[in-house]
Amino acid sequence: MENLLENLIITYAADDGVLKILLKKKAGDPYNGYWMLPGEFLSSDITIEQSCQSIFEKETHLTASNVIQGNVFSNINRGNGKRTIAITNIIITDKDLVDMKKDDKSIEWFDVDNLPKLAYDHKEIIEKVTKDVKRRIVVNYSDILLDLFPSDFTIPEFQNFYEKILGKSIDRRNFRKKIINQKLVVSTGEKTNKKMGRPGTLYRFNIDNMKGKRI
Repeated sequence: MENLLENLIITYAADDGVLKILLKKKAGDPYNGYWMLPGEFLSSDITIEQSCQSIFEKETHLTASNVIQGNVFSNINRGNGKRTIAITNIIITDKDLVDMKKDDKSIEWFDVDNLPKLAYDHKEIIEKVTKDVKRRIVVNYSDILLDLFPSDFTIPEFQNFYEKILGKSIDRRNFRKKIINQKLVVSTGEKTNKKMGRPGTLYRFNIDNMKGKRI
């Protein structure tokens, strides 16, 4: 039986205190109208890295600055009648940049904890890879937090995101005191433009202090 090698990209971004994933709506049977991970079968004249860039650029019109190798899925019955092995690669990106470039309504962001109906075994794949990504976030492996928050954010937004990753609540005052006293963030001097409620102070990560640092 011919072995097919499928390259899947799993694109994550932080948005409004939530970890989100980029999915593509499937057109045509099987699983018509379901959602899936963007991907392609590898040909003999392209590397996995080149394939990742090609898929990401096709879907977002952007270049992936950092690609993290994920898991391999080789369940014998995972293909559609063919022996298909899936390689996953993780891309962390800026949702705002993707949204500015995105003009394809078949590509959408979803909360990783509230996924739509997924085609094939992509639910299992996403759950396993997301578990690993959350672990990377907690320990800030390879400075993943800097990639997830490349632009300004409020401290409550970041705390909400971190609590969702941990799966538990954190004391608001202690969290704020810790990241400010350790100089992990710096104030931009700007505030959010909220029509309702009190405007929040915008911060960004202090890159020098955040490198290699666990919250």
